Amino acid sequence: MTELQDEAQRRRAIALAIALTADTHLAPDQYEFDLLESYAQGERTLNQVLLELDTRVQHLLYRSQAVELLTAVQLTELLEESRAWNRAHGITGLLCYGSDGHFVQVLEGPAHEVHALYVKIQRDKRHQNVQLLSNKAASSRWFTDWQMAFVETDAPDFFWLISYLEAREHNLVMPQIPITEPLLLTLLNQFSRT
Repeated sequence: MTELQDEAQRRRAIALAIALTADTHLAPDQYEFDLLESYAQGERTLNQVLLELDTRVQHLLYRSQAVELLTAVQLTELLEESRAWNRAHGITGLLCYGSDGHFVQVLEGPAHEVHALYVKIQRDKRHQNVQLLSNKAASSRWFTDWQMAFVETDAPDFFWLISYLEAREHNLVMPQIPITEPLLLTLLNQFSRT
């Protein structure tokens, strides 16, 4: 069998799988489409694709508003609780708390663990107006060494961060914003690539 015949056969198999899963919860997301395309082109073997699917990292980004402003003690307790939970469940990420009581958080890890934690967060009475900004898979973590990195920002930095994250779906280029905090810059840079 020639290389072109191999690729045609792989493409037919992928097209069939996609057609069978269309409009179901099994339909591939963009990360899975990209892996399937690399398989169809012969860039990866089926075993490599399966391994990458098994080891993918779910990145979930949300924002919310604290019911009341948190004190330094309450923030410390929240971080200690979050870090213990995340360590036990293989989750890393970043929590950003604005001086006006807004949160932005990135959770990353195995999809089932990240989604279970997000459900728990949505039920947490310490905040309200939980809004999902992004929920995508990728091949690696952004905050590998952090069970929960933490950044406390003032209102202008938080405004710029939220404005960019919410406008990203409109394909805006990385803005020239006055944010200098390295962890927030990591978030913005990584988020702009997804």
